[in-house]
Amino acid sequence: MPIVATTLELLAEHGPLGPVWWRFGRSGRHSLIEALENPDNRAAYDQRQAAREDEQHKAHQELMDSLVCIDCGNVPEEESTWEYGRPGQVEWTRRPGGRCWPCHQDREERLEREAEDQLEAARTANAALRPCWTCRGSIGGKAGLKLELREKARPDRLECPQCASDREEKELGPLVLPAPTRREQVAALVSAPDDPWWEDRVLHAKPYPARGRRV
Repeated sequence: MPIVATTLELLAEHGPLGPVWWRFGRSGRHSLIEALENPDNRAAYDQRQAAREDEQHKAHQELMDSLVCIDCGNVPEEESTWEYGRPGQVEWTRRPGGRCWPCHQDREERLEREAEDQLEAARTANAALRPCWTCRGSIGGKAGLKLELREKARPDRLECPQCASDREEKELGPLVLPAPTRREQVAALVSAPDDPWWEDRVLHAKPYPARGRRV
């Protein structure tokens, strides 16, 4: 049984025979006869269903177009897919301004290679610098440790990251190098000292008097 409805305002404006009736399950306003009749119910249903599916397809395609890969231009068919990578099977969800799974994998591998190259370059550069004052190891730290430097150490760095962290944890205060002895100072007037920390020792001796110094 059809269910129809209208408003007093529409009845007053158009009369009961005008296009003032809504029929539940249909869109738009109709005359009373049109609202009550059932012309070819199946065809009307199929038409409405096709219109709904067309709208859904259009909305889906607009969403897929917004998820285009910024590297290769691939447009996905689905927002999320199951992919296989080193961690195993993962659910990969596309994002606007993001990448498809293959391009994401390529980028991750490239960044990993670049990080490894940067680390090796830092290790080589730090190995050529003076060692850590405390442990006499590389100023960049022991290879493989979490605190290992991934860039070339600053010229004024005196300790590797691990020794500096241990000093801070033990609350030993800032590292102060021993002041040059009188004999070393005299020898320095004749020839350059064979001491990679010489300039820092001289510099530290000025603000820190010999008495009460901690190394």
